[in-house]
Amino acid sequence: MKAVAIILAASLLLVTGSANAQKPDNDEGRDPFADPARSLPYLAYTLGELHYLAYACEGNSAQQWRTRMIELLELEAPISGNRRERLITAFNDGYQVQRQARLRCGAQVEAEIRALSARGQDLSDALLASVIN
Repeated sequence: MKAVAIILAASLLLVTGSANAQKPDNDEGRDPFADPARSLPYLAYTLGELHYLAYACEGNSAQQWRTRMIELLELEAPISGNRRERLITAFNDGYQVQRQARLRCGAQVEAEIRALSARGQDLSDALLASVIN
């Protein structure tokens, strides 16, 4: 795993808030922070969730989280293959979960964005720690 990507991911998710964010269904009972190989797809999933919320509430021009995902792919999976597909699938799954769950924008969505950003920060920190240690 490239340290540059970890640092980039950490810098992308600086907003903090509640850590009560929803986990993807396929991660129930597992700690995504414990395994660096799982943390990166979970980070992609989180970026997908954030992308949908920004897109739905701010409009089509809100592409910051999608752009972050593209940057992550360029650094962590620049060529086609299983790893790249896994990250893209995770991003799209996160997007779809939020698309199905969110009907209105407002304070609840703002709180969810803070929680997802905090989760993303925690994942980034865990990835960075796995590279350093």
